Amino acid sequence: MLPDTGVRQRGLVDRRIVFADAERTAAYVFPFIDRRWRVPFILLDLSIGLPWILDGPFRVDQFRFRTSLRTSDLRRIESVPFDELAKLVHYDPSWVFRRVSGLDRAWIEAVFATNVVAPFPHDGRTYKIRDLVFSAELDRLRAIEAKSGPFHAVTFVPGDIELLTLRTSPPARIDFVKTRAAKAL
Repeated sequence: MLPDTGVRQRGLVDRRIVFADAERTAAYVFPFIDRRWRVPFILLDLSIGLPWILDGPFRVDQFRFRTSLRTSDLRRIESVPFDELAKLVHYDPSWVFRRVSGLDRAWIEAVFATNVVAPFPHDGRTYKIRDLVFSAELDRLRAIEAKSGPFHAVTFVPGDIELLTLRTSPPARIDFVKTRAAKAL
């Protein structure tokens, strides 16, 4: 069953965030999700340097997001331990995080390893995620919308699928670099 209301991952682009002390524009907002479909923190690309972590109350207000936190409460991605990051997933269909500069390559690779954008097998079919649907507070994932072929769409809800199995990269291996095989001409 598709949730009645919610926030879609593909809609988390170019949004205003109202903090207790300022209002900022976020180019991208990436909720990170644990195996219980909960969102422990959100990664923000505020277009002013490195991405920031927001953990705390967050809610939708028209076309903006509001939080009672101050901008000084934001923390850097390096504050999340590798072993904690290895237990999470996020959905970045455009691989926006690869544009990040000024961050140690180990952190970039660790975030890449959490992306669930690749096709995945389930019950004899191969699916590709089309969108994620979050609660209005962005505190939990409510559904995963996926497709298998052009006409077979399915909505996964908690209990239908194990999130950590959707990743294609080994979790948080710093020395892991994924290479693509070239196709013959």
